Amino acid sequence: MPSILIIDDEDNYLELCRRYMPEHSFLPPARNYRETAAALRRYAGQVDLVLLDVHFNIPDAELLPHDKQPLLARGGDPAKVFERLRRSQGLYILDQIRQSHPDLPVIVMTSRDDLPLEADAERLRAEDYTYLLADDYLDARALKLQIDGILAQRERHVAAASEPFYWGNSAAMIGLRRRLGILARGRLPVIIQGATGTGKSLVAREFIHPRSERAGPFVAVDLSTLPNDLMAAHLFGVVKGAYTGATSSREGVLARAHGGTLFLDEIGNLGLELQKSLLLVLQEGTYRPIGATKELQTDIKLVVATNENLAAMVRAGRFREDLYMRLNPATAVTLPGLRERRDDFQELLEWFMRRVTAEAYNRDLLAQYALQRGLPAPGPNDNLAVTVGRSIPPRGDARRMHVLLHPSSFKLLQEFDWPGNFRQFEMTLSNLLTFTLVDLVDRPERIEPEDLGEAGRPDIIPILPRTVSDLLRPMTAPAASEAPVEEVAADGADLARLAIVVRPGESLNAVSCAVERQYLEHLYERCLGDLGKMGEILLNDAGAGRKIQLRMNQLGIKLRRLKRRADG
Repeated sequence: MPSILIIDDEDNYLELCRRYMPEHSFLPPARNYRETAAALRRYAGQVDLVLLDVHFNIPDAELLPHDKQPLLARGGDPAKVFERLRRSQGLYILDQIRQSHPDLPVIVMTSRDDLPLEADAERLRAEDYTYLLADDYLDARALKLQIDGILAQRERHVAAASEPFYWGNSAAMIGLRRRLGILARGRLPVIIQGATGTGKSLVAREFIHPRSERAGPFVAVDLSTLPNDLMAAHLFGVVKGAYTGATSSREGVLARAHGGTLFLDEIGNLGLELQKSLLLVLQEGTYRPIGATKELQTDIKLVVATNENLAAMVRAGRFREDLYMRLNPATAVTLPGLRERRDDFQELLEWFMRRVTAEAYNRDLLAQYALQRGLPAPGPNDNLAVTVGRSIPPRGDARRMHVLLHPSSFKLLQEFDWPGNFRQFEMTLSNLLTFTLVDLVDRPERIEPEDLGEAGRPDIIPILPRTVSDLLRPMTAPAASEAPVEEVAADGADLARLAIVVRPGESLNAVSCAVERQYLEHLYERCLGDLGKMGEILLNDAGAGRKIQLRMNQLGIKLRRLKRRADG
């Protein structure tokens, strides 16, 4: 039976929940933050969900923050200061909960219409929030729907581990999966944002499309790979004789995706004229192939992906505002990069190691390794276990082989920037396993010691720290001293004008990201770390510092390193 902790200075919500939700266990309530902290310690690991009121009518001494002097020192009536603290006390409590329990699901609730919850609930990563109506039946039904949805979602995370995309166990990722599941069933378009390699196309193909309940196919188009002059024909189709070279009629992806899902990757590459045509598809469900006189009908679930800021493109005149609004930007989801999932890193490592083990080449190498050492050949469903540490894992299943990763190697992998995110991470792990196994398979007689009997552990496959370092070194971004950025304005007045060193890359996107990374790092230094000033220069908005920080995070720029460099 799930255990729920209610944090409230009164018993109204507790009585409501116990009356209408007897299937849940409600712990003794906490009346302030001191009791909340004590309850979370007492029931450590047993609390499945928290219901948190916002307004607390409690004595001044029990209010957060503990040090109220800075608030009182600003002047004004002390009574009004304490009243404001009472009105938003639940948010102060949530801020403290997040520091010790970052993934504990919390529903923020209030019966007051004058307390806006949306922004603060999102900022403090509340799982959900609700405005209660002072009607027991309606309030109980609304809370029950939220509680059951959150608890069911957390129970399903084990099943989600078998999906092609690793969601993890954090509240943020569980919430993201739930949100995408809801959007998949709706008829409106879905925008997936995220840096290169975060799995946008994988999520569209393997998660959104199967849950859209559409019988038609999934059709994907990477707009960044299409020449501008061929993009219209590829999307909308062409009739024979429409232009020189059109020797036959060809249907476009809109026709092929009819009744299914159309995924347009890098939507920012779509030209303005084609944006107008796509807008017509979303508005009317019709389009006209090139050279055709008759419009055709189409029924698609549209999913678009981008690693660009579409809103900024709208402001710059490079993306139509009417199309942007039709794409349903209010529900856009952002897939976090590998750097933003440090808490899941070991689980991600194990999950991707299982994937690369299943690759045909590595599977063959494992079979050779096992045959040479008299081990049972791993079956198609036998996965490598991954152990991080200096200690050899105990013997277990005779068919199960272990990859042993030294803590220093794990730290190298964990602290690497991973600008290519999960795609680069998976490729690196595949190379690590391949290089390790090839060395062991090619020279078994020279590598393996004399027969040690029971003491021998050929089921352990250690990955050498040197192998990790050698594979990561070529991918390490050059230090700032290796890629100097020269200032154009000698007097330093024009911060927006900087000279950038451009080096060849594996793709245009890689070159573009490298250029942007140089520019933002140098601008950060010139602005003395003032993100608000950077926002004013780049977006004409001094309040856009958070957006600048998020973009720098996406590019793998570590602000802590820049600060240390500036201090040094």
